[in-house]
Parts: sequence; C-alpha cells; structure tokens
Amino acid sequence: MSHRSRIIDMVLDGQSSRVVVGPLAALELSRFIPQPPPAYIVDEAVARLQPAWLEQLQAGCDPDRSGTLVLPGGEGVKRIEQLAAIYSWLAGRGVPRDGTLVGIGGGALLDVAGFAAATWQRGIGWVSVPTTLLAMIDAAIGGKTAINVGGLKNQVGAFHPAAGVMVDCGFLLTLPRSGWRDGLAELVKTAVIGDPALFAELESARDGLRALFGATSGAEYEPVPGVLGAMPWRDWVGRAAAVKAEVVGRDFHEQGPRRALNLGHTLGHALEAFTAGTPGALSHGQAVAVGMAVVFRVATERGLCPLTLAVRVIELLDVCGLPTRCPAPPAAELERLLHADKKRRGGRVRWVLPRGLRQLDLEGAVDVPDILRWLD
Repeated sequence: MSHRSRIIDMVLDGQSSRVVVGPLAALELSRFIPQPPPAYIVDEAVARLQPAWLEQLQAGCDPDRSGTLVLPGGEGVKRIEQLAAIYSWLAGRGVPRDGTLVGIGGGALLDVAGFAAATWQRGIGWVSVPTTLLAMIDAAIGGKTAINVGGLKNQVGAFHPAAGVMVDCGFLLTLPRSGWRDGLAELVKTAVIGDPALFAELESARDGLRALFGATSGAEYEPVPGVLGAMPWRDWVGRAAAVKAEVVGRDFHEQGPRRALNLGHTLGHALEAFTAGTPGALSHGQAVAVGMAVVFRVATERGLCPLTLAVRVIELLDVCGLPTRCPAPPAAELERLLHADKKRRGGRVRWVLPRGLRQLDLEGAVDVPDILRWLD
C-alpha cells in the first residue's frame, strides 16, 4: 500500500484549511504550528491506549509535552462547565493570540476544543487530529464547533476552520465496534449525498461489513480484530472527506447546499437528546441511522424516492449493525425537540428528504405524525 498522503485543500471563510489523509498524516502536525509549542487537548482514550503514538506525534512540536490537557471523550465533554475549565487551563498556560490549540480525539472532544480555540482571545490557531471514524469523515472537517446546552445538541458554537486536519487511520486500531458503527452511519450518509460509486462499493462489501459490525459480530465495546486490513478504509475515508470538503467549500455558513449534510440529523439529534442519560441512550451514529431510515421511508411514501433505493440504504445500515427504528418519544416532546433545531427558519424546520443518490430536497417538511408512523 502506498504511503503517500491524500491532500484536500479548502478555503473556508477566506482561510486555508488542509485535510491530510495518510498513514503518517499526524506526523505532519508541525507544518501547521507557526508558533510552537502548541497547547494540546487529548482524548483520554487516546492517551491511555496509544501513548507511544501520541508521544511521537507531539515530539516534533513540543518534546517536553508540557502543555497537554487530557479529557474524557463522548458527548458529556460538550458542557459549558467543561468549556470553562478549558478556558481556565488556557489562561494558566498563558496561551497568546498567536498560539495554536491542537485537538486529538473523537468528534465530541474536537467540537468543544474547537469552540475553545474559536473563542479564546477572540480566536486562536486550531488544528485537529481526529481519532475516530466519525470524526475523520465528518466532525473534524468543515469548521463547525459547538457545545450542548439545555439538553439540546450543538446549541452554542462558532464557525472556526482548522488550519490542518490530520487523518491517520492507524488511530482506528483501538476503536471499539460501537465507534466503528457510529462512523459507518456517517459514511453511508456521505456516500448517499455525494458519491454513488462509494455507495456501490459499500454495498458490494456488505458481507464483510456484516461479519465485522453486524448485530451478532462481537462485543460492542471491544476493538475489532483484523479490521484495518479488511476493508480499504483509507480510500473510503479520503473519498468521504473529499465529499464533505467540496460541500462546505461551496457553502461554509450553511445557507444552502451544506444542508445536505444534515440528512438524517434533524430527527437524529432529537432522538439523541431525548434518550440521553437513559438505559436505551442512542449514540450519535445510531440516532442518525434511525433518522435516515425514517426520512427515506417518508420520502418513499410520498413518491419522492424510489422504494428500491430506500430498501438498499436501510439494508446497508442494518448490515453495519445500526438501528433503523427505535421507540418513539411522546409526540409533544418530539415536537419540542424538533422545533429547537438550530436550522429552523421562519418558525419552520427544514428537512432534508432524499430523491435519489446525490438528489435531495433541502426544503422538505415533515410533521410529527409522519415520524411516529415509522418509529416503534
């Protein structure tokens, strides 16, 4: 396999942003640190499971590794209290206006670390090293940063593009099966909205995907044996990253085409918020998978989307061990959560409804009874 990196360049809000996808991508970190040493915020799982690789990554910019804050990953880190703690840490280190913050971890940690970078000293340098599949193809790319407030997803945030996004699939070696499934939900979504050939490849690989990630494939919170050599992950990740980069490059502030990335997310975020803290809590990827399945069913029922495509998408999500139904929230609570969606305009929630591969209605309307009909 070639060791050459794939380079994806973007200009976002007038700022250069480069995604580097390759087996040694993270070692290129120093190119994006104009004033070393940077400050690091690192996912606890990475610090615990991959200490040697983390040390190698940091050595080029900060041999003493003195400026590192280790935080737990997951949605729980995206709290205003945690953001305040990050600010206190940055203040204690005296991070200046021309300093750089490097986030190393999954999507939730990158969201809060990126928001801290966007707002500390009115905006400092920001570099992202995603370590989960979901972060590599979605969360780390495009400049969105946020925290959760009032039980709602990503309600406080800022657009702040990373100067560099270093994507090294080697970090996925220790990713648990549940984390792979979350990322696969976004991979399927990205293929649907922007790369029909990738969607076809995922379908062709369904037997292998089922063996690795299907409902009976193995322990949910354990790493997946042999996973890195089983599929062309670097190619798939690079292509998915290219789709997102192309979309956000055309519409950074989400005034139009970027809304395509929300396929499955309007309902997904509501379900994720509703189940948070309960025994049946849905992860981000699980909630998005249910959201995608529902909008495909709604679109098919309305004659917008071919039934054959809806079946193919839902079957692919199932092959990846993702749910396509879940217990329905009470109608009033679902209505409240949907109308808290930050993408609402003029009192109306704008849904993304599929018409086909790379064919979407970005101004769709879906009522709560339409949703409840397709949930358990």
